[in-house]
Amino acid sequence: MKIMKLYSLAQELARDLVFEVDGEVVTLSIKGVLIASVPSKSYNFSFFEVSEDEFILALQASGYIVYLGIESDEEVTEEAYPSIVQILVSELMPYVNALIREAEKVGYKGSDLLLDDNMSPTLKEALYDILLKHRKGRTPYEQFEVA
Repeated sequence: MKIMKLYSLAQELARDLVFEVDGEVVTLSIKGVLIASVPSKSYNFSFFEVSEDEFILALQASGYIVYLGIESDEEVTEEAYPSIVQILVSELMPYVNALIREAEKVGYKGSDLLLDDNMSPTLKEALYDILLKHRKGRTPYEQFEVA
């Protein structure tokens, strides 16, 4: 079962990260990991706010997107997002890259939720919504028409 290695690598992402934001200590917990193969080989990242204390960080590289479902023990202000995302990307990219390298090695195609570490119902719903969109071949990003 080659895919089992993907699940074990996703387990390594289940961690708590402690930050100081606006003079207060905030713990960010990675509760969910979803991987999806995509046709683009470009590098990118996206940030989805799910609630005041939950968000999803999407990291794209080498034909895959890895979505990290993250819960905070405190509300995180929008002003803090850039610095938090920068730190998260630098801390987590080695693990995400290892997951992507293994997915390439086993020729993984598709999308799967690799980790559900007791996610809240709202975060779980958001990640499953993204999973279903990928499985249907649709983009997980909201599309808006110009009025």
